Amino acid sequence: MVDLDNIRKFTVPCPEGWNLFGNADAFETLPETHKDQILFLDKAAANYIFEFSEAAHLTTGGFWDPFEKGNFKYVEEYGDFSGSGESRQRLNKWLYHRGIAFRTWVFVLSNNDHPVLTTWKMVIKYSDTIFGIDDVMIFDQTLNWCLIFFHEDRMFFGKDNVYNPAEDEKRMEELNERKRKYPLFRHPYL
Repeated sequence: MVDLDNIRKFTVPCPEGWNLFGNADAFETLPETHKDQILFLDKAAANYIFEFSEAAHLTTGGFWDPFEKGNFKYVEEYGDFSGSGESRQRLNKWLYHRGIAFRTWVFVLSNNDHPVLTTWKMVIKYSDTIFGIDDVMIFDQTLNWCLIFFHEDRMFFGKDNVYNPAEDEKRMEELNERKRKYPLFRHPYL
């Protein structure tokens, strides 16, 4: 069974076709030290990490406003995506200043690609391909921060997670109580 502690065991070789680091041929040209820091998750791990990210409530809105309910104490936005070399350097500098250690392993989730487990250093190094045309979510095991790239050239970084599960637990208690009182009632969301 996949969990955060053993997820590194559930990987596959670089998939054919396009991925967050270019295509398979481009991936093969990367230095071995970089490839060692990029793990493509298999189907079981991919399902797990997508479900986990939803259950963790890292985002509370669409990717155009991912932290709308104040689930992080501090939120910063970045929008300088002109495509020039200077713009890419400013993005890398901005990512560097988020205060995440280079060796930190992070999950990179995209709508159309295999989820990846990689180091923060690789995120910065390959930011020009990772933050291309698709929405991307990045977080680590601590769940204390989350980076969202919205495909309309906006990036959000939330830090110091203040999500309180008490509200969700209260709603679940109410649903369970309603089920006990009215066993034949079919709730529209269940």
